[in-house]
Amino acid sequence: MTRSLRTIALLAAYNEGDVISSVIGHLIESGVDVYLIDNRSTDDTASQARPWLGRGLLEIEEFPATAPEGGENPFDWTAILRRKEELAGSLDADWFLHHDADEFRETPWPGIRLGDGIRWVDRLGYNCIDFRVFNFPPVDDTFSGGDPRGHFRYWSEAQDFDRNQLKCWKNGGGPVSLVPSGGHEVGIPNRRVFPIPFLLRHYPIRGQAHGQRKVFSDRRGRFVERERARQWHIQYDGIEESHSFLADPATLRPFDEDQVRLELMLDNAVTRHEKYLAGLAKNDAARAAEEAATVRARAEELARATSALEQRAREGENLAEERGRRAVELERSVDVSQTRAAELERALGREEGRRQELERQVSELEASRKSSWLRRLFRGSSRRA
Repeated sequence: MTRSLRTIALLAAYNEGDVISSVIGHLIESGVDVYLIDNRSTDDTASQARPWLGRGLLEIEEFPATAPEGGENPFDWTAILRRKEELAGSLDADWFLHHDADEFRETPWPGIRLGDGIRWVDRLGYNCIDFRVFNFPPVDDTFSGGDPRGHFRYWSEAQDFDRNQLKCWKNGGGPVSLVPSGGHEVGIPNRRVFPIPFLLRHYPIRGQAHGQRKVFSDRRGRFVERERARQWHIQYDGIEESHSFLADPATLRPFDEDQVRLELMLDNAVTRHEKYLAGLAKNDAARAAEEAATVRARAEELARATSALEQRAREGENLAEERGRRAVELERSVDVSQTRAAELERALGREEGRRQELERQVSELEASRKSSWLRRLFRGSSRRA
């Protein structure tokens, strides 16, 4: 006798006591077994889940197995994902579902349970299922626990970082990877994704007090730095302690199950491929605009540099002209100096001629005086004789 197909949801939880029983019960009623990883919750999560043991809940694993030193219990999402990878390799199941404790997953077809939908996908030869996220924020502060689907009636689209939801996969007998994508999509060999996404109702914040506790105590104070460095856990960035977690219904869409399921079935591989191509075109246009802005900025920078070079060239030309004028003036000054030197040399020559003439005249005068003295001396000697 052929064994019926078995799906196990690997569900991790921390302080989700107000909804955990409803989440587990919905999965079991949908034909999916549950393995609960309790991240050492400080509320009644474990006690609320315990009645389901033996009724579809396979085990409640306290994780980590030993309490962290110092009494602190960091939200180590990487370690939780690795534990889910290990369980996917050791538990006996045909399909696995990477599941959170604040969400409800359904098929896109009315009246078809999640387990039956997975079985149908399996028969069609696919080995992975995508989900479309519908976020249900609180519009009042009256939710007191239980099944949130009957209380929260307004929804909004998921943020971009939360749109990848390839979290249900067929057990191929080999290893799977969840850590590289931060748990947003499973990595398996030869992944074939079913073209119609399933439905995921998400209830991360369920009231003002719950939002403050979850954001500022259960999450922010426990994030691991290495994961923050990878841009994980950014959904609560920018939220101040005075933040109101209650949304205005006018900004949301009323939840219409029939309309939503129709949109899911229309949102098939063809339309998503068209959206994908449109997204690529939008991204290409954005990159082209960025590149154009970069080119414009570079052109302006080059224009400024060219203007500065031209200014320096003009200054160089002016300096060259000034040097030319000074060279001409210097040449003229040299010419004048040379002319003056020539005149001085000529004057010196004339003075030298005059000096020589004077010396000649003095010499002649001395010779004349000596001649007169000798004549007088001779005449005197003649008279005495």
